[in-house]
Amino acid sequence: MSTLPLKLTALLFTPGSRPERFEKALASGADGIIVDLEDAVPVMDKDRVRVEVMKYFNTNIRVGMAPFVTAIRINSLRSDAGREDLMAIKKAGIVPDVVVLPKVESADEVKFAVTHLDRSVRLICLIETVQGVRRCASIVESSPSVAALAFGGYDLSAETGGEPTWDALLWPRTQVVHACTASSAVALDQPYINLDNTAGLEEECARVRALGFVGKLAIHPKQVATIKAGFLPTAAQIDRAARIIRAYDAAKGNVANIDGQMIDVPMYRSAQRIMQRAGQ
Repeated sequence: MSTLPLKLTALLFTPGSRPERFEKALASGADGIIVDLEDAVPVMDKDRVRVEVMKYFNTNIRVGMAPFVTAIRINSLRSDAGREDLMAIKKAGIVPDVVVLPKVESADEVKFAVTHLDRSVRLICLIETVQGVRRCASIVESSPSVAALAFGGYDLSAETGGEPTWDALLWPRTQVVHACTASSAVALDQPYINLDNTAGLEEECARVRALGFVGKLAIHPKQVATIKAGFLPTAAQIDRAARIIRAYDAAKGNVANIDGQMIDVPMYRSAQRIMQRAGQ
């Protein structure tokens, strides 16, 4: 169990069927691992892999040391496999830092998960269906255990029959960010599936960061460094934010300005967020 707040900028998915890769996630530089029992495991293997993953965590407790985040993605709680995953975690007494709930569509799913997990376990709810987008505000507000909402545009596009383009997914992405901003959770973006297009990953990180996302899920170790760099503010942004904070604090409620621009409360808060992202 890690101390809060969890750092979730770059979480790396690793198939639950490949326990030999779990420790390798540490070397990737990721903020944590998501041991995947859902998409990465074929239906016919789910029972076997579930047992193997529970045995791994009974022996090893977690992957790496805190603050490295240990997370498990279970199957949808609207499926038998998902409920069995949850009950297996409960029965085994496993306490990961995070349980990732896929395709969440209601606050009831969150509440059901919370009742069967240790109180210290945080939740990341994947918003990747039409109903999930429509109800993302009630989902994120359903429990203080919800640490983040993670957007999933590929499943959403498959459901709507649309294409997972930037323009087509802009509105649902924005809904996720706004829901998180109104609560104490953070917004994470979907994986970038073109593993060989580093420039494309950099561009998408920049665009979702501009919307208010604070991190992006990774599906390959080579994506981690690009994602982490993509959510760090630039040196110029850090310098300007520091000057805004100093000027605002020195003014003590009076008018302050930087480079001829008046500094107000929203600019001050934005500067504070930049410094937080920079770790300062």
